[in-house]
Amino acid sequence: MIDAALRQRVRELEVRALKLVSHRFMGEWASNMRGQGLEFRDLREYVPGDDIRRIDWKATARSGRAQLRQFTEERQQHIWFALDRSASMEGNKARLAGEILAVLGWAAVTQGDPFGLVTFTDSVEKTILPARGEANLWAAVEAAVSGEPSSNRTDFAPLFRFFMNTARARSTLIILSDWSAPDLTSGLPAGASRSAGSAWASASRRLGALALAHDVIALRVRDPSVQGGYPAGLAPVVDPESGKRMWVDLSSKKNLELLRTAEEKRTAALNLSFRKAGVWSQTFDSGADFVPPLMELFRRRDHA
Repeated sequence: MIDAALRQRVRELEVRALKLVSHRFMGEWASNMRGQGLEFRDLREYVPGDDIRRIDWKATARSGRAQLRQFTEERQQHIWFALDRSASMEGNKARLAGEILAVLGWAAVTQGDPFGLVTFTDSVEKTILPARGEANLWAAVEAAVSGEPSSNRTDFAPLFRFFMNTARARSTLIILSDWSAPDLTSGLPAGASRSAGSAWASASRRLGALALAHDVIALRVRDPSVQGGYPAGLAPVVDPESGKRMWVDLSSKKNLELLRTAEEKRTAALNLSFRKAGVWSQTFDSGADFVPPLMELFRRRDHA
């Protein structure tokens, strides 16, 4: 059972998803989420110029003529959404991530793509296995916004291990997070401990290995009001490592500049990690329309 407030939130997400999933959006989704594998269709006789690697030697021996395997592109593949529910994702970022999840999930439903959900902190919290249909979407949305996570902290390693062990066939993995875990954003700053450097390198390697096996898309959500985006008076800022909440005076020019500088460094470190790992990424700011950045990401992937 879910309470009235949660039911209302799920309903709000449903209405917003239906409103935003346009025909143009669906065209971009279908183009981006096509299957990456090949499915055997039939055999035909070899002709000069064909790829000899596709010759079926057993069929050739039976028929006495060179036979070539023909394939069709595998249209559908599993789509996994992963949602960060750590302390740094509370408030505006959690709301934005929920809306993006609902819209992309509805696109998957409309296209008939099987999809699943994982919520995580420093461990995997909830799992909904991939399936088609609207019922699976709203079960996923309910799981994404209900209950209290077991930890305040973020650690991507358990999530990456989960996907490597669970998603056997090539899948699209869409990870929604602020990506503020120190192991991926700190790089190797001056004075960093050997253990911190080791954790960062390990997380980056795991992400790269995951991207070799799957199509990984990193969606980063930010709240400009707590990252020096604009003056906002006193605002709560969550330490992503400890989960401790601090109040920062965002009307101070000095504090705003410190936050902006920190955000620029964090963004540069993340972008470098994503590029090295072969991961597609896009950033979304709370309070702004997230559909144009999604469309821009889809277009970049189409033209790659």
